[in-house]
Amino acid sequence: MMGGKFANWLYQKLESMQKKPTGILYNSTVREDLQTLEPAGNTSGRQKEYVIQKLSLCSIIVVCGVVMSVVMWINDKMETRIVDNQIVRSEYGSGEKAVMLIAEDMESSYQIPLTVSERCYSKQELTQMSVEATAVIENSILGENQSFDQIEYDMNLISQIAGYPFTVEWYTDEIYLDNAGHLMQDQLMSPVLTELTAVLSCESFEAAYDITVKIHSKAVQPGIEARLTKQLSAMEAENREQYNIILPSQIEDRSIHWSYKRNWNGLLILGATPVFAILIFCGKDKDLHRQVVDREDQMRMDYPDIVSSLALLIGAGMTVPNAWNKIAKDYRKRRDGGSRKRFAYEEMLLTIYEMENGIVQVKAYERFGRRCRIPSYNKLSTMLSQNIRKGAGNLPQLLKEEAAEAFEERKHAARKTGEKAGTKLLVPMMLLLGITMVIIMVPALTSYL
Repeated sequence: MMGGKFANWLYQKLESMQKKPTGILYNSTVREDLQTLEPAGNTSGRQKEYVIQKLSLCSIIVVCGVVMSVVMWINDKMETRIVDNQIVRSEYGSGEKAVMLIAEDMESSYQIPLTVSERCYSKQELTQMSVEATAVIENSILGENQSFDQIEYDMNLISQIAGYPFTVEWYTDEIYLDNAGHLMQDQLMSPVLTELTAVLSCESFEAAYDITVKIHSKAVQPGIEARLTKQLSAMEAENREQYNIILPSQIEDRSIHWSYKRNWNGLLILGATPVFAILIFCGKDKDLHRQVVDREDQMRMDYPDIVSSLALLIGAGMTVPNAWNKIAKDYRKRRDGGSRKRFAYEEMLLTIYEMENGIVQVKAYERFGRRCRIPSYNKLSTMLSQNIRKGAGNLPQLLKEEAAEAFEERKHAARKTGEKAGTKLLVPMMLLLGITMVIIMVPALTSYL
């Protein structure tokens, strides 16, 4: 109800503008389609009602979209709050969860990804880590470092060696270098010697290979985001038996405010709402024109029956107006009894009403042909009007020939429709064929392999 009032108000505003949006208010294509579907009555009034209907639908869509976006915005704001710097873990057995945190200090904000493992009741250690240590390993694990005597970048401790069936496990001191090759200390007072142990394993075979490296301070010192990431990862690993993770409230001399990363779904809906409303507005016009096309198709299908009935009744001795009246009024009885509306017969009824209101037969039949907007009906109206003007004793014969030609055209149209339907079925048939081939081939290939 409110949408209709708003749409009516909006229509009045648009109509009162100095430069009126004629494409919206007085679209000529829409007017022509409305007049085609309902030739009798006030076309301007129906067009106004049609435009108000579209504006009402679009305004409802816009309001719903705005309300949804606001609700989602508020809900998203509530969900991104972190109370007392605590993240709740999932219960044991529920699996880990990945969250994106936003850390804000007085100067800027930082995105910190964190994987929160499920809460566990006992600490588990990883099994042996396999890694190969050969001449190939020595050339691969240095990464950006120049030699083993000066390690100042993260090392590339590979777990597989291309071309060899070995799995490699690495053992480190985990004070200066972790098992993945990352330097644990950002700055060192002096270089530190440490030993890496690579265990090559393949089924029951194992061989150990030791490498001595000298760890230096990192060549590139990590920023606040990297330090926060490292600190959070360490805290998360240390207190896995706790329900909550206490996030740090400051780093160095900066205070940190935490929140979850927003997903901005509300803004996406807000941006998509006017686009959707415009598509609906234009789609309504296409739907209206589709009704006109369906009307023309229906009238073409009914044409052979109308011409055949006229030929039969006129050939039996009826005058053209009486035959016309009988066909139209028989249809009206069927329609009143619940039959489907047929546009060609509705146009015939309108012709009868025009003749009853004083329009001469010739003009009424000509107006009938123009309203139908189909060449075959124009031809029929011309035949009937010429029969009245000049008289034609062979009118029944002309109508019979026209009916026979119309039936042939209907058969041809039905054949084309069937061919189109067959073409549309080709895609699902090909999909079914592909699925059938997969069902047959997969078991055969599996048994073969």
